[in-house]
Formats: sequence, structure tokens, C-alpha cells
Amino acid sequence: MAVYIAADNPLPLLEWQEDVTVFCVSELTEDEKRVSKQFSKPFLAYAGSLGGCSCGFSYGDEPVEDEDDRKQDALSRESVRQLSEYLSRLVKDGSIEIFACWEGDQEAEPEEEQSVTPDYFGGEAFSFKEKQFLIVNNPLT
Repeated sequence: MAVYIAADNPLPLLEWQEDVTVFCVSELTEDEKRVSKQFSKPFLAYAGSLGGCSCGFSYGDEPVEDEDDRKQDALSRESVRQLSEYLSRLVKDGSIEIFACWEGDQEAEPEEEQSVTPDYFGGEAFSFKEKQFLIVNNPLT
């Protein structure tokens, strides 16, 4: 899974560090820049979770059966929490667009479009849907 963020202003980058970071925001690679067709906003970035990829933005859909599962679940929840906090800061300056897709589907048409607030990212279970386009708005406007 790959999660891309677009905004009207430059996005603050957050470096990924192995075994330290559970949320990062990085510049797009040349190959990833083709995702720009999805967005109306000019500044794009890639959002990564606990492993540097976006796959860790998912929890609550599988039973937690052992200590490793509990650890993975907690890290995934923290990745999503930090994404929500990041978006909460960004939406103060205007809406944010997000496109989630499997690697290779950056140019595929969205299958679902939804308008949400940063609180959407969290709860008892969370995961991005394939080819999902979200517009994240400030809950106060």
C-alpha cells in the first residue's frame, strides 16, 4: 500500500529511521511522481508508517493472538495516530488530499472518494482502501 498526500503549501518532511520511526513523510521518487494526476494541489509527498512503507497504516482487522501481534498492533495504531496529528496541523492552512493505492496503481482512477476530518484516521480499526481518494478538511470550518 502506498499513501500520498497533497497540499497547497510545501509539506513538512519527517525522516524515517529504522527501529525508531513509526511515521514519516518523504519526497516522491521519480517513479512516484506519476501519482500527481490524482491531485489538484501542487505539493506532494509520500506518507510512510512503521516500516517506512504505508502498509502499517492498518490495524484492528485481524485478531491479536500473541505478543508479536500486540506489538505490531500497537505500532500500527501509533502510526495512524501520528498521521492524524500531522494532518490536524496541516488542515489549519486548508484541505489536504490523500490517495491510497497499491504500488503500481498510482495512475489508476479512484474507486472511492470521501471528505473526512483528521479524526477519521483512528478508532477501533483502521485501514486505507485500495484506490481511495480522501479530502481531509479542518473540522472547525
